[in-house]
Amino acid sequence: MSARRTAGARATTGVAASALALAAFAVAPAHAADGGSTPGAGTTTTSTVETKAAKGRTWRVRTEKQLRTAVRKANKSAGKDRIVLLRSIRFDTRGSAKGGAGRGDLDVRGSLVVLGRGKTINAKEVDRVFDVRADSRLVLKRVTLRNGAPAETESGGLIRSRGTVVVRKSHLLDSTVAGAGASGGAVMNDGGTLRLVDTRVRGNSAERAGGGIEALGGSTSLVRSRLTGNSTGTGAGPGNGGGLHLTGNGTVVVRDGLVAGNTAAAEGGGLWNSATGTFTVERTTVRRNSAAGAAADQGGGGLYNDGGALTVRGSEVHDNTATGAAGSGGGLLNNLGSLVLVTSEVRGNSAPRAGGGVEANVGTTTVIGSTLLANSTGAAPGNGGGLHLTGAGTVSVDTTQVVGNTAVEGGGLWNAATGTMTVTGSTITGNSASGAAADQGGGGIYSDGTTTVTGSTISRNSATGAAGSGGGVLNNQGRLTVGGTTLEANTAKRAGGGIEANLGTTSVARSVLSGNDAGTAPGNGGGLHLTGAGTVEVSQSKVYDNRAVEGGGLWNSATGTMSVTDTHLRGNTASGAAADQGGGAIYDDGGDLTVMGATIEANKATGAAGSGGGILSLGGDLTMGWSALDGNSAPRAGGAIEVNGGQAALTNVDADGNATGAAPGNGGALHITGAGTVTWTNGVITANSATNEGGGLWNSATGTLTATGIDFGANTAPDGPDAYNDGGTMVVNGGPVLPGTGI
Repeated sequence: MSARRTAGARATTGVAASALALAAFAVAPAHAADGGSTPGAGTTTTSTVETKAAKGRTWRVRTEKQLRTAVRKANKSAGKDRIVLLRSIRFDTRGSAKGGAGRGDLDVRGSLVVLGRGKTINAKEVDRVFDVRADSRLVLKRVTLRNGAPAETESGGLIRSRGTVVVRKSHLLDSTVAGAGASGGAVMNDGGTLRLVDTRVRGNSAERAGGGIEALGGSTSLVRSRLTGNSTGTGAGPGNGGGLHLTGNGTVVVRDGLVAGNTAAAEGGGLWNSATGTFTVERTTVRRNSAAGAAADQGGGGLYNDGGALTVRGSEVHDNTATGAAGSGGGLLNNLGSLVLVTSEVRGNSAPRAGGGVEANVGTTTVIGSTLLANSTGAAPGNGGGLHLTGAGTVSVDTTQVVGNTAVEGGGLWNAATGTMTVTGSTITGNSASGAAADQGGGGIYSDGTTTVTGSTISRNSATGAAGSGGGVLNNQGRLTVGGTTLEANTAKRAGGGIEANLGTTSVARSVLSGNDAGTAPGNGGGLHLTGAGTVEVSQSKVYDNRAVEGGGLWNSATGTMSVTDTHLRGNTASGAAADQGGGAIYDDGGDLTVMGATIEANKATGAAGSGGGILSLGGDLTMGWSALDGNSAPRAGGAIEVNGGQAALTNVDADGNATGAAPGNGGALHITGAGTVTWTNGVITANSATNEGGGLWNSATGTLTATGIDFGANTAPDGPDAYNDGGTMVVNGGPVLPGTGI
């Protein structure tokens, strides 16, 4: 074989020149391929243009034959060799059983740099383009590789490598690996080192996994690169990682890139991390990818983490979909692993089952300084529009915006019965839940498990279903702790405009329930509603301007236990029209209600016969102490308190400026209906008014009222300005009040 030196090449003479010629132009011996590439017989006559450099040689090639010869020579050379493409090249030489660079793909067995100068190597489905040995290095610059198709079941449509591959400013396009186990439509990094910079990987497909890139262990990094329009699961599947898939104990970094329009038959439309993998995505956009897995633990339209460690930082994950029948995690699915989502936006993603934005199946999921925006679930069952936790996992949401997400349950966030969820310093606003049943809803948060919300704002969320409950939060038989949080302007159809507690334990401390609305079906507990034999504690809080049919502020069930301590209830409204409806601030439907150190001020029962402007206790057990009832009102009776049956014990309670209307307008401060029993020990009852009877106190024909140590002043009523007895047993400051008389 002969070759021509370039004009600037330095001439050599004598023995040295002869030795150099023999070394430069000898045909490389055949080598076994790394799993299936085949050598040719070789040739000694090409028009390859060769230049000797201090650390290797440079070949300038125009044809396939020249390219193969150059690679073969480089394999024999100990230096760092370069190939410069002068023209685009198409493969036409198919492989055989021997491997090497002469036929099929190009085996790289040393250190080789290919300078593409914008040219293309088109494999034309003859084979892949490069096969890199474990101790070898391949660098590609400004080259397009396309139309790779290795033998059935082989991986790496364009490049297969056990060594080091660096690809810069290049394109890896339109290649396919088929057959069982075939992975890496464009690239198979088989335990080596792969680095892509400013490179596009587009339109590739794989049967098993890694439509664009498969990493089997090793180290893989993509910088300012794009994975677009790749797919996996074209045949037998399983079909994971449409853009990139990591198998085993490897490391992947995707930085400053784009992962878009990739598809997976099962999991991870864009990216997929293994159970033992470490995967980092930084400043990258992951958009419009889809995963079609039908099972509840499949999906992850944008990203899927199968038990490893996945970190997503400073990125956008938007408009991805999980499309399978029970597919979950439209944006991300963390399956038994560790997910950290930091300063990222998860927007406009969707899933049929759960986790429109993020699905956490057990594992640990941490969301910090991020946004979950306008994600949605379907109706199968459709839980956790922004984020959904399945099973005994842990979720932490910190300084995060959860905005405008939709679901059947938990428009914003959803916690499992065995899950632990912590929300800190976050804003949850404008989310909605459409579930129609009484135990569905939770526009902002739905919790079946243990949920703690601290220092957050939950506002303008809604439970929109026919009997939807918990516009802000629904605690369904779990443990809910709310501290230092504002729940404002949330709405529900049935109950619990701010919070619905269905059984379980609910604690609200140092918080604000303001401007929430419980609707009209039946519309109970504007600020908070308790269903069933649960326990509610409200302490050191403000309950302002909430609305309901019953219990404008708070509503306690017939079997519930509620305590209200050191709390200010002001401006709440109950619109129920019946005589046993109302309770502007608090309604007790027969349970145990304790109110201590509270101020109950300017609340109203506004219905035609509404009662209990401050508190309505219907057959319950009310204990109240060291509290003030000021400026509350009701049309029918009990401007401050209505006790309808049951019993009440008041100690050191003051009532000032409370009033009834004219329907009939009895008991400005307190009214007893039926066989109720009330003791009021120590207090000041002043400036209360009734349109008809009992400006201060009113006792029914079958009631029992004992008032001791009471200071009366400036109360008004046509009959009994301070107290009126309609026939029951009434003793005021040691003196009986006869039936049909007042004082």
